[in-house]
Formats: sequence, C-alpha cells, structure tokens
Amino acid sequence: MALPESKPARFPQPGDHIYCRRKNGLYDHHGIYVGDDMVIHLQGKAKKLGPLPACHKCGDKRVENGEIAKVCINCFLQGETVQIYDYGVPFSEFENRKRGTCSVLRSKPPHEVISAATGFLEGNGFGPYNMIFNNCEHFAMYCKTGKADSHQIEMNFVAVCVCM
Repeated sequence: MALPESKPARFPQPGDHIYCRRKNGLYDHHGIYVGDDMVIHLQGKAKKLGPLPACHKCGDKRVENGEIAKVCINCFLQGETVQIYDYGVPFSEFENRKRGTCSVLRSKPPHEVISAATGFLEGNGFGPYNMIFNNCEHFAMYCKTGKADSHQIEMNFVAVCVCM
C-alpha cells in the first residue's frame, strides 16, 4: 500500500516548500516557491551542463548562480504535478506519510523563507550538490527551518543499510 503524500494540491503561496516527482516517482525534486510563478531550487551539476531551454514564461527572470537556480514553476515541474511539503505535522502523521513530503519541524514565516532562498541565489550558493548530504530537499528544508534534512534520503539510506 502506498503511503499518502501531501494534502490535495493547492496553488503554492510565496514561501512554500514545493516538490514534484521525477523519473516516474523514483525520487522527488524540491524547491521554494518565491511568488510571481518562480521557484528557487538546488540543482545538480548534470542540470547545468548546457544552457537552459528557452522558456517564454521565465524569460529574463530566470537566474542561475552555481548550483542554485530561479526558474518558473513550469520549468521546475517539467510537466509533473506540484505538491506542497507540510510542516509542523504531528509525529503520528509523519510516521504514516511518504518520506520527503512533510516534517514535524515548524516553518519560519514566509518572508524569512524567501529571504533565505534568495540569499543563497544571490550569494555563494548552498554548497555543491550531493545526493546524500546536500540535495534539493536539504536546501528547501534549510530555507524553511534552518535545519538541512532530507527525509526521502534518510529513509532510503536506512533501507539500504538494513538490507546489506
């Protein structure tokens, strides 16, 4: 039986931590919705190998600084459905949800979340992408809470360790 994800999707509000499926659900990609249909996210080096495809929506609002990018929500989603990461959920709900969709931690106010994400975009970035130790979920959770966690990776890492 599949674990539930976030509550039914609503259009994101500025400061929301959003995510969408990638590779047919193999993993989820995370970012911070900053308003004006734009998302700031951490991307791996593989995503930076060539110029981003032209987008009439992003246009001149698109920004890349190292591995941090600000793109329109359509470019972020790549045809997938937006989901909103929930914060401050009770532990009992957290335990019964799909990993990487919610946290028991409380979120900072939206203006602080947007300020953190924008600061990484305009500053020195969030550090080099690393799937295990510094990924897009770490980035989004840090912007929201000040703590860099990746629940989807932690769960997969525990599963691999238990199976070995």
